[in-house]
Amino acid sequence: MSLKVVHTMNIPGKDLGEELLKPLDVVLVKGLWGTEEELIEHCHDADAIVGDIARKPFNRKVIESLDHCRLIAGAVLGYDSVDLAAASERDIAVTNVPDYCLDEVSGRAVALMMALAYKVVMIDKAVREKQLNMVGDMNAMLDLIQPVFRLRGQTLGLVGCSKIGTAVALKAIGMGLRVIAYDPGIFDGALESIGIKPVSMETVLKESDFVSLHVPFLPSTKNLMGYDQFKKMKKTAYLINTARGGIVDEPALIRALQEGLIAGAGLDVTVSEPIEIDNPLLSMNNVILTGHTGWYSTDAEHELFRKPTAQVVMALEGKWPIYGLNPYIRDKWLKKWR
Repeated sequence: MSLKVVHTMNIPGKDLGEELLKPLDVVLVKGLWGTEEELIEHCHDADAIVGDIARKPFNRKVIESLDHCRLIAGAVLGYDSVDLAAASERDIAVTNVPDYCLDEVSGRAVALMMALAYKVVMIDKAVREKQLNMVGDMNAMLDLIQPVFRLRGQTLGLVGCSKIGTAVALKAIGMGLRVIAYDPGIFDGALESIGIKPVSMETVLKESDFVSLHVPFLPSTKNLMGYDQFKKMKKTAYLINTARGGIVDEPALIRALQEGLIAGAGLDVTVSEPIEIDNPLLSMNNVILTGHTGWYSTDAEHELFRKPTAQVVMALEGKWPIYGLNPYIRDKWLKKWR
């Protein structure tokens, strides 16, 4: 009897890695489904599912509707919307793609840092709208952009320092920045070995010229950056968020910017996506917004759509998938599905 794989993120023209399934006796069903009702309707009899476990409701209700599923493969880095406990109870492995956009997101964080430091977007707007130029009107340009500080020697503070945070740190160190980090889940020695100074959250806030967020969005990290945190930052410091919008208390950030508690922000992510048309962030010239595009490159997109299929192949062959998010069920899972 053929195994059934349901791909809920089928986008015409994307390489889903379908050829990887050819050696197996598999029926592949593809569609673009994301509501609770759609997931239950199309996935209830699947042996493996590929879907967006960061935004679509792979909740307990959906998971308990799955008759004999062995894998939910997330075609995404985050896994905010999958109920890992419910999946584990039903011996379902859950995977994400933890390494598909490390260079892209870390590069975006550094790009935002540089653009904020050198007022690139602000200057571009002034040149386009007012034809300002340092040669033609130095005083007007200086009035607009001051202060601008040399990046070398400034301090980048990381909140979270796993794969992407580490990549940001290495790029920043290469540019001559001092890098400090708060991540209680990583041994101090591991950070120190690559030139990062482990410090407290308090120290990150007080000493950093740039605070860059690299933690997952969990109940414990929701609104991690609030008004009290912004009050502890330098007035010349910038916030950078390429992680998840909900890590930042957005009304508190807006208030902090309006009150001049911090110098600006570079946000690839916001709480509401797309951002609301009346959000005050849109009218602030010291805020850069990049619409959750930090993950994207043609290379990263290729990996994003193919790697989940490789996880499916492993699971259908009775092998524990290498990106398993619930490894504590591995032995039980292997006994059941091998």
